[in-house]
Amino acid sequence: MPNEQPSEDTGRLCFVIMPFGEKDDHGRLIDFDAVYRQIIKPAVDSLGQERIRIRCLRCDEVEKAGLIHERMINFILDAEVAVVDISTANPNVYYELGVRHALRERVTVLIRREGTRNPFNIAGMNTIDYDDSDAEKIAQAQSLIRSFIRNGLLSSTRDSLVHAAVPGLEVSSRLGAFAASRIHRHAPANAPGREIRLITGNLRHVNLDSGSTDDQIDIWVSSENINMQMARVFDASVSALIRYLGARRDDVGDIVEDTIADELRARMRGRQQVNPGMVVSTGSGALAESHHVRRIFHVASVYGVIGGGYHPIAQVEQCVTAALVQADRESARLEKAGEAPYRSILFPLLATGSGSASLVDNARRQLEAARNYLEARAMATRLERVCFLAPTKRHLSALQVALAELGIAEVDSCPVAVAGAAAQAGQVAQGDRTSAADCGHAGTPIHDVADGGR
Repeated sequence: MPNEQPSEDTGRLCFVIMPFGEKDDHGRLIDFDAVYRQIIKPAVDSLGQERIRIRCLRCDEVEKAGLIHERMINFILDAEVAVVDISTANPNVYYELGVRHALRERVTVLIRREGTRNPFNIAGMNTIDYDDSDAEKIAQAQSLIRSFIRNGLLSSTRDSLVHAAVPGLEVSSRLGAFAASRIHRHAPANAPGREIRLITGNLRHVNLDSGSTDDQIDIWVSSENINMQMARVFDASVSALIRYLGARRDDVGDIVEDTIADELRARMRGRQQVNPGMVVSTGSGALAESHHVRRIFHVASVYGVIGGGYHPIAQVEQCVTAALVQADRESARLEKAGEAPYRSILFPLLATGSGSASLVDNARRQLEAARNYLEARAMATRLERVCFLAPTKRHLSALQVALAELGIAEVDSCPVAVAGAAAQAGQVAQGDRTSAADCGHAGTPIHDVADGGR
């Protein structure tokens, strides 16, 4: 299978930290440009044969205006993988390696010319040797680089001494919120008539198109802790927003009745918690009228530790499968009662609040669970569209990379026209709505607004 090089927008990034040009190493010249071209880049590019879409980049390859040091720091932060050549003990390389270990806890691969010794502070770190004058050793180095990257991406093991010494250290970066909504449609190969969709933008704008049933989503999934306690309405989370939008509110937006949270509490019947991965189904409260949402599924995707915050459950993708099973189970009851079954469901990307795993890896596991369910039950499921919310560019990139690595092809994409921003937080404008159900007649996307009140 030929290597398919990912575009700048849809692939993982491997940033290479190394000297440029020819440098002296104890009387012997090393051509680092040749090391990059002949060893590092071919090793990274060959991962495409394993459906790992990743592009290799050195800072000198970026043809953009601006400060090179600022761009370098951004690449060090954003890249899922870094390859660092510590040959010649270059001080710039060591500085950038320190920055990388501070910003990223995993998938930093160290390499060195054969005969180089690691300094004391990194003496215990696994390092790949290469000899650029020996074809057999070049091939060995390429194989090891490829293996280190593959294994690192598939593991949550830290390779940063900083993050190992300071457990729980988190580094926040700009996520790149979307200014407009768009639907990206993908078709699983063995599930005819079924789609996996990515919906960009703010959750509060979902379903606010022309009202066409073709694109409205019946079920919204809310990520909860195993105690089934919804987030406070001022928290920046899907659970908090669903709680607020589903509540009955007065004319100035204050909650009069905490509809969804109250029903969830009642359905717990005094139980303190549920098993990880379980689903509790409730009504959608005020969202039924404002956003045409028929049901809210609450999935137990995180657990709390006293004094230690919340952590994702093991195998969080089980939440996806459980929610899809629950949707079909409820659809069967609806059909028996003569009502329309559920045709669509929307998931947030679960377990993204922890630095313990890659966003792409999380996305891949959850998308794979959705794909597997649709293909296994293609003849039985009532669900036609399984959707995932991508509120930021990082979320969309992770989801697109994961879909590409799973071999799930994109059909097309189109903008979504929404009804307009609310004058009050969470309230929906009731004016004219432009249809975006058909990509060929999609309206102009309306820009997002601040989340005031969250």
